[in-house]
Amino acid sequence: MKETKDVIACVVDHGMVGLPMAERLARDMKHVYFFSHWEEGQPTFSKAIVGDGLENVERCLDIWQVKDEVDLFVFPDVQESGLQLELEAQGKTVWGSRGGDVLELDREVFLKTIREVGLLVPPHEIIVGVAALREFLKEKKDYYIKMSLFRGSFETMHYRSWKLDACWLDGLGVRFGPFAVGMRFLCFPNIETPLEIGADTFCVDSKFPSLMLHGVEWKDRAYFGAVTQLANMPRQVREVLKAFGPVLGKERYRNQFSCEVRVKGDKSYFIDPTCRFGLPSTGSQLELWKNWSDIVWHGANGVLIEPIAAAKYSAEAIVKMGGEHTEWRVVDIPTELKPWLKLADYCEYDGMTCFPTSDSPGGDEVGWLVAIGQTPEETIKKLNKHADMLPDGMDANTECLAYVLKEIQQLRKQGIKFGSDPIPSPGLVMVD
Repeated sequence: MKETKDVIACVVDHGMVGLPMAERLARDMKHVYFFSHWEEGQPTFSKAIVGDGLENVERCLDIWQVKDEVDLFVFPDVQESGLQLELEAQGKTVWGSRGGDVLELDREVFLKTIREVGLLVPPHEIIVGVAALREFLKEKKDYYIKMSLFRGSFETMHYRSWKLDACWLDGLGVRFGPFAVGMRFLCFPNIETPLEIGADTFCVDSKFPSLMLHGVEWKDRAYFGAVTQLANMPRQVREVLKAFGPVLGKERYRNQFSCEVRVKGDKSYFIDPTCRFGLPSTGSQLELWKNWSDIVWHGANGVLIEPIAAAKYSAEAIVKMGGEHTEWRVVDIPTELKPWLKLADYCEYDGMTCFPTSDSPGGDEVGWLVAIGQTPEETIKKLNKHADMLPDGMDANTECLAYVLKEIQQLRKQGIKFGSDPIPSPGLVMVD
């Protein structure tokens, strides 16, 4: 097997986490290609230019043109399990979830698997059809509505009450048209607890490393992680990893894996698997594990390499950017900030960071800001410093870390360990 420094890699992505991964591998590998999907009936320049112009990463438009020189294909996201297996059949080494991605893509398979491995299944109902969903929810309150596979068409929705969300239900009939009668919805009553714990790690076949991140997230806004020995992770998380290791092993899973576990009294529920690079937590692992490129290269060959930590804690905050998504947005990012700013769907031109136009609504969330440190206080101060370096037009939602710290304090009050250092007061943590 080649040494990591001699490896040529190709990162295949859908535009979410592939660029930070490619840039991280490029620090240690001989050459790194980046491919994201752009081909369609009427292709656009905006999609084809993503990843172009980066200093140490080469954008390619066709993986088959570079296949013969590539040693390692990296699939940081779900889907494309068939392509991963085909590349393996052609003698290529692959880092990816393979068929294990079904646990995230098909929620009903996930719930069935939970039951089969002996974990508690979260209370839920499966409702078929929008009309039946309306009837089911009419007298209900505080439910989470989920759907399998089509995340772009239906993201998890918190249903509050009929009075507040009846209009949302009306819109589903329009969204799915004649197929609304057959759409399958999973309805979960809210598990009333402030305690949600998780592990952010990676899996090679059925094995997890002895060192990982105990992470707490404020949904899609902020994240704080503590480097933790597997033996010191919360019991509820260890139970999930022990149960799911063999499940992932059957698929020869070699990728990042995260789990979210809600704890209520003496019961715990594994509510969501992330069978890919998580957002957040990806940025943390790329910077915390000094030997990340070795982990990926050896892991893709079926050998688990233990991570070497550069610090004890990490923090992340979502980064948003002003301007219209239908127009190009261009900023000048300081060189010293670039390793800590994990961006998606961008390219570089003449030293500038450029975000192409997009036909998708929204588009203000462009990446994650990261910091690592030896104490929680040091880590947060570094994140604030990084936030101060952001160019005009970019903003990091660091204030939401206060909510994360409150949750960590709740965990400790309930006897769940999180790191070994004092947690700063949420009221003071954002003060420079």
